[in-house]
Amino acid sequence: MYDDSDGGYDHVMPPNINQSQTSADALTGPGQCGTHPPRLAGYQGRCGYGPRLPLLIISPYSRVNWVDHTITDQTSVIRFIEDNWRLGRIGDGSFDALAGPLNGMFDFRHPEASKLFLNPQTGEPTGNR
Repeated sequence: MYDDSDGGYDHVMPPNINQSQTSADALTGPGQCGTHPPRLAGYQGRCGYGPRLPLLIISPYSRVNWVDHTITDQTSVIRFIEDNWRLGRIGDGSFDALAGPLNGMFDFRHPEASKLFLNPQTGEPTGNR
């Protein structure tokens, strides 16, 4: 999981997950981050996501040759753990309640997918599996 874009900003604006209206907001106008009340237990000033960042699943259970377009964030990992072990959500105001699931990135019926080796110069698959 990446936690910073390192300056490689994306051309697509992320979704506005938790709209709010405080004097600190200015995304959609002075004092605004969208027009709806916040979804996270009324918490203001937590507008949403920054630039899109890659999330890579490296596991014998990851789906082979798959790009998942589910909107996720770092709390999607927390949500996966909460759901997998039936732990419940952290509580009010935590983004895990809104996080996209990771389930579509896994294939638990067919573990041990073959290994994939990439050419270090091009990043293309080498065929050596």
